[in-house]
Amino acid sequence: MSARRWLPAAVCAGVALNTARLRRRLAALPVAQPSDDRVHHTHVFLLADGGRLDDAQQRAASAHARRHGLDVLDLVPAELTADRLLDLARMVDTTTYQADRLAWGRGAFQALLIDRDVLTRAGLHPKDVNEVDLVAITETLKRYAPVTTGLAVLPGLRAAPRTGATRLAVQRAAYRWNPLGPLGPTLRDALLLAGSSAAPRWALAATALSAAQPAVVGAGRVRLAPADLVRAPLTRRRGAAELLADLTGRARSAPKDPAGTGGRLARWWVAPPRAFTPDDAEHAAEIRAGYRADLAGGVERFLEAERSSCPWCGGTRLRKVITGFDATQAKPGRFRYDRCADCRHVFQNPRLTLEGLDFYYRDFYDGLGGELAELIAGAGAGPYLARARAVPPTPNRWLDVGAGLGHFCLIARDTWPTTTFDGLDLGDGIHEAARRGWINTAHHGQFPDLAETFAGHYDVISMFHYLEHTRDPRTELDAAKTALTPGGHLLIEVPNPDSPAMRIYGPLASGMLIPQHLNLLPADNLVAALTERGFTIENLEFGETHISGDAPMAWWGLCQRLAPSPGLPWRDDPRPAWSRARRAATLAALGPLLPAAALAEAATRPYLTRGTRANAYRVLARLG
Repeated sequence: MSARRWLPAAVCAGVALNTARLRRRLAALPVAQPSDDRVHHTHVFLLADGGRLDDAQQRAASAHARRHGLDVLDLVPAELTADRLLDLARMVDTTTYQADRLAWGRGAFQALLIDRDVLTRAGLHPKDVNEVDLVAITETLKRYAPVTTGLAVLPGLRAAPRTGATRLAVQRAAYRWNPLGPLGPTLRDALLLAGSSAAPRWALAATALSAAQPAVVGAGRVRLAPADLVRAPLTRRRGAAELLADLTGRARSAPKDPAGTGGRLARWWVAPPRAFTPDDAEHAAEIRAGYRADLAGGVERFLEAERSSCPWCGGTRLRKVITGFDATQAKPGRFRYDRCADCRHVFQNPRLTLEGLDFYYRDFYDGLGGELAELIAGAGAGPYLARARAVPPTPNRWLDVGAGLGHFCLIARDTWPTTTFDGLDLGDGIHEAARRGWINTAHHGQFPDLAETFAGHYDVISMFHYLEHTRDPRTELDAAKTALTPGGHLLIEVPNPDSPAMRIYGPLASGMLIPQHLNLLPADNLVAALTERGFTIENLEFGETHISGDAPMAWWGLCQRLAPSPGLPWRDDPRPAWSRARRAATLAALGPLLPAAALAEAATRPYLTRGTRANAYRVLARLG
């Protein structure tokens, strides 16, 4: 009873703190001022659901964008309903949004001003869009204009009418990788209901504060119509009410019309993001046919002959350390890793052929897995900034080898704004990085094949979690020596095969990434190889190079092993219904272990970041 008595008080305090947080966000919104200047010839406008802007509004928006150096401007109506106002404040931290290069594109999803160059580089040709369309468009545009995308209130702009169903569709699109994100208000209401009888006064205070929240959050920047303030509690819960009505209607009509309301219910369906799954049946059939052709001869053909000696030192005293599987995509195959007793080098044995590497890389960093890979790469700027700051000032020309989509180069510009950042990668994402402007020049291909073309050109070359993917790491070091200027720096970060994390999590450890990682280099071996090539080691760092996420990734790998994601085009699924049921049961059974994994991750970090225990290490070496 005592716990229930404190629930409404805790909710009241939480609502007050959250109201202050959201108000601070909207208070930072600028207001586009009237202007007599003509609309800039490169500015185009995109409005949801047939909205309109008059000439004065277009001039004000265009002048604001030019004044603040913006290529993309989300235009916020000066008057919003309670649900829209709160959704905007929850989605966008306007105090950091423009400067945050990795922030997801968010806004009011009503109107956009876009520079034509950004629209062209993004390859977008939008027409007749709605709010849900603007979610995806705004996300894309922010990637192409990472520090020139902003928001501003545009007086006179009216928001298009919408239903609760539309609001939930927008939320589902915006929170598709965080489906629990919109559930905060529902949890608040449930806690209030649970404690209302034990502490009615606190419950009443929390309810009143919650009802007044939209008007307070608006901060004078975004108004709430007086009539809407009265019906705000109903407006904010309209989507949930419509969902409940749909569910109730489905239950009542099921005996008479099993499929009658299924179509209506489909729009409410809440499910985890469908990574590695095609969007349409035609595309799925095409991809599945390609994988079936690849697998017709079995996966054993993707492996070379087994080695009897170490590829690093030639020693013959080998022992198996791990036999693992593809724990991310659940592609078929088992892979053994051996350790040399003489030099402690860990390597895949037998090793994947070039054709095999193509098979296991496909749809991982691009294609079906592209969005998930981008989500992971954009999880936070901290590691990228630490890597950028690891070199002496001030780099002139920097080549990032294995750059992917260029996330490091994008963030490193905050540290070294005058540096030219080029990227090299074997994947097509390197061209996308150039189109976005995240790198200056894209080099596509194998580093050893291209090194002579820019011999002595770069004063910094970086390889972040790249060497372990290569078939011959020493050839890559030779290429770096060729491409560097005398006195230039080589910055390398790789998994640490001697880390306790490798023993704890085994084949599910993030540093293994089976089967993509071919060679795992102990720090002594890498230092010796660099020294042999004329490099001077300036820093060897463990500690903070430790990459968080081993425990949650092991949890995900276990789920994939026990019940792979349904519909994967590289897996035959003769009983789809059974596979979905198995997946649901596995996630339900292992779900409680995910918080435990997160706690284990936090508890072990102090131990793993001391000494040389980190699951990764970083080497800074100077040539000559």
